[in-house]
Amino acid sequence: MRALPQPQTLRAAVRAVIKSNVADGCYPKRFIQVTGKGDAPGLVGTCDDLIVKGETTVWWEYAVILFPGLLTLEDLVARYGRNWGFKQETIEIAEARALRFDELAGARRYE
Repeated sequence: MRALPQPQTLRAAVRAVIKSNVADGCYPKRFIQVTGKGDAPGLVGTCDDLIVKGETTVWWEYAVILFPGLLTLEDLVARYGRNWGFKQETIEIAEARALRFDELAGARRYE
């Protein structure tokens, strides 16, 4: 189990996900494009869409199976999303997805 990063901003969270993924050997090209590496206008809305619409769920599930220690946006939004302006519904979805990723990884990934 890894220690969950403690980014102070959503921008820093997006960059932490990218940095961690790349270090694990998983280059999140689409995530980088959509979020503008954390510089996308309306970043909270963009990230909210990624979580709530769930279009990325299958891709992230597959990635977590291949890279069990993978850090996801959901891991961070579940813990810090309230501080960054996410709605409660989005935070709950992020929590559920993070738990699903842990199940796929076969262990709790972050403490």
